Amino acid sequence: MPATSAASLALAARLRDLDDERVARVIRERSITPSTLRDVFDLAEALLDPAAIALALASLTRASLTALATAAQLDEGAALTELAARLDRTPEQVALDLAPATDALLADLADARVTVWPAVTAELAAWPARGLPSLDELRSAAALPMPPELDAPARTALDRTAAESAFTTTMAVTEVVLALGDVPGRLLARGGLALPDAKRLAAAAGCATDEVAALVDLASLAGLVDELDGTCRSTDTGDEWRRRAPTERWAHLARSWHESLPAEVAELLRDQVDAAWGAALSTATTWLFPAGSEPLRERLRRRGVQAERLGIAVRGRASSIGRALVAADASSAVAVLAPLVPPEVEQVYLQHDLTIVSPGPLKGELDERLRRVADVESSSLAGRYRITAESVTRAIAIGETARSLATFLSAISLTGVPQPLAYLIDETARRYGAIRVGALEHDEAAELSARTGVRSDDPVLLEAMLVDAATAPLALRRVGPMRLVSRHDPAVVLWTLIDARYPAASEEGTATPERPGRARTRPSTPAVDTSVAAAVERIRSGSTVGIDGDGAWVARQWELALRGKLSVRATVTLPDGSERSFDLEPTGIAAGRVRGRDKAADIERTLPVASITALEPLE
Repeated sequence: MPATSAASLALAARLRDLDDERVARVIRERSITPSTLRDVFDLAEALLDPAAIALALASLTRASLTALATAAQLDEGAALTELAARLDRTPEQVALDLAPATDALLADLADARVTVWPAVTAELAAWPARGLPSLDELRSAAALPMPPELDAPARTALDRTAAESAFTTTMAVTEVVLALGDVPGRLLARGGLALPDAKRLAAAAGCATDEVAALVDLASLAGLVDELDGTCRSTDTGDEWRRRAPTERWAHLARSWHESLPAEVAELLRDQVDAAWGAALSTATTWLFPAGSEPLRERLRRRGVQAERLGIAVRGRASSIGRALVAADASSAVAVLAPLVPPEVEQVYLQHDLTIVSPGPLKGELDERLRRVADVESSSLAGRYRITAESVTRAIAIGETARSLATFLSAISLTGVPQPLAYLIDETARRYGAIRVGALEHDEAAELSARTGVRSDDPVLLEAMLVDAATAPLALRRVGPMRLVSRHDPAVVLWTLIDARYPAASEEGTATPERPGRARTRPSTPAVDTSVAAAVERIRSGSTVGIDGDGAWVARQWELALRGKLSVRATVTLPDGSERSFDLEPTGIAAGRVRGRDKAADIERTLPVASITALEPLE
């Protein structure tokens, strides 16, 4: 921390006037370590630390920095009107520009006068040597470039491209959410998904593996997936979201994107919607935050990539969809998007090769049920599904029957139910349950060192399971002519066999267990960080209210002035009730009395702390 200065004492007095909520917010927003704070003087010195100042300046916009740097060049306590004249703006506009800096306590604006703390002035003066802009550069920087206007055909083409991106991305995120609902993705210690899971999600979303991270990031931003216990999985919000219409799903993604932007960026995009803010928002970010930190730039780079994926921008300029979003809201953007994307459909084409083709995005509840019966091969503009014996087995395992499947498919088909498909459903239903899976009783489990039993009257099926590479992880062992066992849980054994194309079912009379990985445990309530509240309490106990005549407050000020070798002006109440001020250089404090050399009289004075009504540091 910096040495005690007149500024730190003045800032301490300013902090003492703030309410507890504001002090707590300052500690959090300025990233001050709460455990280091004993009183407002510690907080004042922490706020004036050069590293803390640099961090705070990095979050200020160009307008705030320009006003702050200009004020730093004026005399301390300069009038707001003088600053406004320098900036060629009204006092009200300048006050708004300065608000982020004064909220961060980088400066003080009181009685229409501006004070910038010397440590802040010094930090700004050092900027050019560090490659950061000077005041002249802050004031002279050109506004964001404005690309030439598009004619009507070019605008139409751009909006069609945007709508295609919006639809494609929404469908891809949907597949990612569904895939993570089926099987959570394993997270690496260094961040990101493990490669096998990234490849699995890429296959589900129909994209390249290196695109998965952006889709997961977008889903996480919208609250559709979360991270828990080293895994990434879909949330209840994601389950509800994927059943909505595509345009409603897009609106949720776009709204989350827009709300994630810093308020200053959102305002800039709204005010300069036709500017070239680009795929990575890098131009806008650099212009708006001249001292912006690398984490901020990286975060906004990702938002820029997402803007392109969501059709908000195309090749660096806002689409009509994006214009409506940043200028109004997601509902207005949907009104622009809806005519440009295919409507939902409720019927499909069933084909003799066991594929199902949807001529458009299938209605949510129909798509969800069809996914229980068939595997998704494509979820683009024209969805494509394939029914297999394994997919029918899976559907029957979770409650469907041959009759319910036939009825459902007949109701949604534009072409009836082809004979090969009807035969597959009937034959799979007939064979279903040829293998039964169930938990072993406790005594038998202990005797066999296993948890699950697998039985079948078909010895060929049993022998196939023993030698099949797909079932090798189950470590099946024969314990009888028609029986195998495994040390794994019944749910794992059952679904592994189903996935390996065996007609497996739970033992009769028992419910089919949920596929492993789908069950989501609720995260425990996060621990509440009380360190800031505790720091505020310590601060208040260290400097109790009542500035005038408060002995503890005066004593602490005197101690710090003594340590910092600062001269002070002490206002003292004399025995006759009158007041007198002395300009003193503190030399000691003990037993409720302070000592200081009177500069004017060149003598040392001793004053009772209780008689001092105010202390003011002298420059």
